[in-house]
Amino acid sequence: MPPARGRDPMALPTDADSPAIPDEGTLQTRARTSLAIERTFLAAERTLMAWLRTSLSMISFGFTLAKFFEYVESQRGSPIVGRFGATWSPRTVGTAMVVIGTVALLIAVVQHKRRVNALRREGLVPQWNLAYWVAIAVAVLGTFALGSLVLD
Repeated sequence: MPPARGRDPMALPTDADSPAIPDEGTLQTRARTSLAIERTFLAAERTLMAWLRTSLSMISFGFTLAKFFEYVESQRGSPIVGRFGATWSPRTVGTAMVVIGTVALLIAVVQHKRRVNALRREGLVPQWNLAYWVAIAVAVLGTFALGSLVLD
């Protein structure tokens, strides 16, 4: 039986009503691209979690340091004097650590959000991001710790 309308029966359809069927190479490329985007998202999430751990350590260490020095000063009744005669303020040291930790975490959250938005433009499926929300909660706690040190 001759082909309809003079076309090769083995050729892919090209009409607007019947789109071309992608070949095996195209399907594999799409799958690889999708997986690469997912791996990049997971790498960005791991990076945010690393910043979260670092910032949480700085915030908690700074808060503990400040409270410890305040306790030592209250027991001694005089400020702690350093080796070269400088007076170390416990609030200054602790507050600096809390500020550095909180600011670093906030910058990491903004950077992560930008990366995720760029990946979504490339085809990342929207999904719930636990590390992002935990980082925001820790940043809020860092802000409260900072307020506690400053207002105390």
